[in-house]
Amino acid sequence: MSQSRKQFFEQRLADAGKDMCLRAMDWVVEEMSAAKGYSRHDGSDYFSHCIDAAQDLYNFGIRDEDVISAALLHDIVEDVPGITLRMVEGQFNSNVARMVGLVTKNPSIDYKKGDALKHMYLNPILGNAGASLIKTSDRKHNFSTLRHATSEKKIRQANETEQFFFPFFKEAMKRYPRYSAYFLSAKTAIKPHLLEIQEHYEDVTKLQERIRDLENQLLHIHRPDESFCNQNFI
Repeated sequence: MSQSRKQFFEQRLADAGKDMCLRAMDWVVEEMSAAKGYSRHDGSDYFSHCIDAAQDLYNFGIRDEDVISAALLHDIVEDVPGITLRMVEGQFNSNVARMVGLVTKNPSIDYKKGDALKHMYLNPILGNAGASLIKTSDRKHNFSTLRHATSEKKIRQANETEQFFFPFFKEAMKRYPRYSAYFLSAKTAIKPHLLEIQEHYEDVTKLQERIRDLENQLLHIHRPDESFCNQNFI
């Protein structure tokens, strides 16, 4: 994230009198920097993801200060030891803490098992419009920054998004029609990249299978015929 983008968003919030959002930005910048061990795939400060996710909501006309503040703070409880929802509520309010809590994963739950991601995580989020917007902006931005991720993470994110998040966006559109344009924008932005990742993975898988077949054929060609050897030995 360029410093100019951060400064531009900061100026927009200041001009709009969004003091609570500015406090949220200051907190996440302080706590989630690369200097403190929080970085993205490309080595940039982790807080850049939080700011970009919040800014995308703001660019789509979301002006609710609680939502933008919670978007800025959406990873801080999950990722920074010692920061709690009680602290978020104390510094902001119960609504901000509620939204942050909804998008914070429980470390005791294996969300990769079965439909746990849907039933234990996404469905509760759908009950809150702000949390639904924040989770959508989070997935939308995460998907746009997969270039530096491993191939395994790319295909995992692609399959997970297709199976769970596309239905999530669709349901959110029905529940919160005033924000339907934003939920639709997430699917529209993600789908081309998702298909590209899946197609690349399929091509690589086919190529690996072809290489294995050729290796097996070569081994068969160079390996002596056991029955022939046995007959000569007898």
